Amino acid sequence: MEDNSSSQQAKCANQGGDTENTQICITQEDIGLSGGPVGIGGAEVAAVLNLVYIVAGIVAIVAIILGGIRYTVSNGDANGIQTAKNTIMYAVAGLVVVIMAAAITNFVIEFVARGNTA
Repeated sequence: MEDNSSSQQAKCANQGGDTENTQICITQEDIGLSGGPVGIGGAEVAAVLNLVYIVAGIVAIVAIILGGIRYTVSNGDANGIQTAKNTIMYAVAGLVVVIMAAAITNFVIEFVARGNTA
């Protein structure tokens, strides 16, 4: 383990060649992350984004349901009906944005990040 740390320090020392531009090199051992991941892959990014899209979709569906309940209990009040319609409209628009974002990011992760061709 010590050999890896000293080789990292030697690499950091050799990067600085220019005396006018100071570089700071922090190794994993410096901040207690030895043995940790050195990068994040497309699968991890896709998993996190999919979780975010699921949560956003659930929130949009709950907003649509609440808009429907508001519409039902408005009892003909024009202001209440308009508020309910706006809630439903904006929730549907948000759901469309979430679906489009999911489609675009999944396309980018599948075909661009992994080097596949469409």
